[in-house]
Amino acid sequence: MATKEIFQRFVPLLYVHNSLEAIAFYTDVFGVEELTERTMLLSQVPGMDRTPGADRVVVYSKLQFTDGSALGVAELAADTKADGEHIIGNNIHIGLAYEDPAEQRTAFDKLAGDGTVLEDLENRFWGAAYGAVRDRYGVIWETNCYLPPGRRRRSRPALLTGPRRTGTSGVPGL
Repeated sequence: MATKEIFQRFVPLLYVHNSLEAIAFYTDVFGVEELTERTMLLSQVPGMDRTPGADRVVVYSKLQFTDGSALGVAELAADTKADGEHIIGNNIHIGLAYEDPAEQRTAFDKLAGDGTVLEDLENRFWGAAYGAVRDRYGVIWETNCYLPPGRRRRSRPALLTGPRRTGTSGVPGL
């Protein structure tokens, strides 16, 4: 029986090498289910399908625990929001999931105060308004607000006000 996805406000995002292997490992260790409908491979990112090995690089995955908690696992890449090479501690980002774009924007702007916007809060091709920020304490927060089907894949930024980014990729974890 497939596990029903439960949305959480706080989702730890673990960036590792060999992400597909790690997903299998954590699924076994914790007895959880990978929500495959949420798993995105690099080959699914527009323009990245011809990248060698893209079908084995996880951009995002979600492991759902029976108590409602979750763990995100993705591939650790050198060009990340963590200023280069990862060290123990900066390979974990905190994910925030919202149902209300205004609530997402408010939290994003507050986290960005005296911090750094790593990725603008914009509608993304995977159907969410997404943005990333490093707060004043060095904590990296990634925010997602899944959009109704009619609001997906807009080319201009959603939620137009707010700090500007200093990062580059537009894809979580890359």
